[in-house]
Amino acid sequence: MSRGAAAPTHAVIDGSNLATEGRKEPSLAQLREAVAAIRDEYGFTHVTVIVDATFEHRVAKSETKAARTAIDDNEMITPPAGVIGRGDTFILEVANRAGAVVFSNDSFQEFHGTFDWLFDEGRLIGGKPVPGVGWVYVPRSPVRGPVSRRATSASRKTAADPKPAKKARASTAKKTAAKATKTTKAARTSRRSKADAAPPPAPASDDGSNDAKSWKRFRSDYPVGSTIAATVDRFSSHGAYGSVDDIVVYLPNQLLGDPAPTKARDVVDIGTTMDFIVHRFDDERYGVDAGLTPAPGAPSRPAKKARGRTAKKSQAGTAKKSQASTTKKTTAKKTASKSAPRKSAAKKSAATAGTEKKAPARRTAKKSASKASGTAKKSAARSTKKASRRSSG
Repeated sequence: MSRGAAAPTHAVIDGSNLATEGRKEPSLAQLREAVAAIRDEYGFTHVTVIVDATFEHRVAKSETKAARTAIDDNEMITPPAGVIGRGDTFILEVANRAGAVVFSNDSFQEFHGTFDWLFDEGRLIGGKPVPGVGWVYVPRSPVRGPVSRRATSASRKTAADPKPAKKARASTAKKTAAKATKTTKAARTSRRSKADAAPPPAPASDDGSNDAKSWKRFRSDYPVGSTIAATVDRFSSHGAYGSVDDIVVYLPNQLLGDPAPTKARDVVDIGTTMDFIVHRFDDERYGVDAGLTPAPGAPSRPAKKARGRTAKKSQAGTAKKSQASTTKKTTAKKTASKSAPRKSAAKKSAATAGTEKKAPARRTAKKSASKASGTAKKSAARSTKKASRRSSG
C-alpha cells in the first residue's frame, strides 16, 4: 500500500515492542521518539499507541511516574485486564476495525489464521533506531513459522465445517482467536505427550495475570530468588510466557541472559520445561516475572528448602536444651543419693554417742547403790556388837 492519497490515515503502534527495540528494558523516551518519527514521516490523522499492562512497571524508575501519567492521559492505551491473546489481540483488533497500519517488529504468528490482512502490502511496518540517523521504518511481511501454519490450518478447518462456520459468524473476533489459541495448545500438548506421558499444565490466563488466591499461595511458597520449573507456552514481542501448575509466569527478554537476547526464541523453545528464578511479583495484575539470571539481592534457592533447614536447626537446638536439662536432673539425683548415706551415718554416730554416755552413768549408779548397801550392813553389825557388850557387862 503506497503512501499516496489511498494510504490509511490511522496508525496503531505496538508501543511495548518499539520501546524495547535494541534494549534490555523498555524506554518511554525511546517510544516517544519512535512515535514522533512516525507522525513526521507519514502524517497520519490518528495515531493509537498501545502498551502492555506491565509497561509502567518495566520502564526505568525515573520514567515510572511519566508512564503512569501518559496512560492516564490516554497518550498510551493498555489492553483490558484478562484479554484473550494478551495485548497482541487488542492491537490487531483495533487495527482491524480502523483499517489501520500496524507498526511493530512482531509477526503475530498466532493470529495469521484470523487477521490475514497482515500479509497485505503496507499493513505491517517495522522500524529501528539508527545512530546518527534516527528511526528508519520499512514495510514488512510477517514471518511464517510452525505457529503460523497451525493457526492458519485451524482457521481453514473451522471454515470447512458448516456448524463451526455458522458459530464463527455469530461470534466475535475474540472468540475466533480463542479457538485458534486452544487448537495451538492442543497441538503442542499432543507433540509433548509423545515424548513425555505427562503433559504440562495449561496456564491460567493469556496476559500474564493470575487468580488472586493461587497467586498469593505461589508467592508464599516461592519468594523472590526461588527456583521454579516452568514450561514455556508461547512467545511475545518482548519475551515469553510459561506456566507452573495453574500460574502464568512472564519471562521478559532482559531476564533471559546477560546480555539479553533480542528474541526469547533464541534462548528457550515452546514446550520445554526449564528452571527459572523468580525476580518480581506484580500486585496489580497478580503477575510473576522470572528469568535465567539471578535475582539481585535475593537468595537463589527455593524458599521451602530454606525453611526446612531452619526447622532442622530449631529441632537440634531444642534437643540440646532437653539433653542439658536431663543431665542436670540426673546429676542432682546422684548428689542427693550420695549425701543421704552421710546423713544416716551422722545420725547413727549421734545415737551411739548418746548410748555410750548413758551406759557409764548407769554403772556408776549401781556402784553407788552397792557401796551404800555395804556401809549400811557394816553400821548395823557394829550396833549389834555394841549392844551385846553392854548387856554382858
